[in-house]
Amino acid sequence: MTPALLIARNCIICWVNVWIAPIECAFDVIESELARRGIAPDEAFRLTHAA
Repeated sequence: MTPALLIARNCIICWVNVWIAPIECAFDVIESELARRGIAPDEAFRLTHAA
């Protein structure tokens, strides 16, 4: 039973990584664009939570 559980665990981990990859890529693009415009990450966080 243990090998089956390990295989299932590895499949779940791989599936989550594949599912999260596009989201992580989008956040990286947003962060690089903010850096290119000269906005610090703390400043961007403060601007979005000012309301």
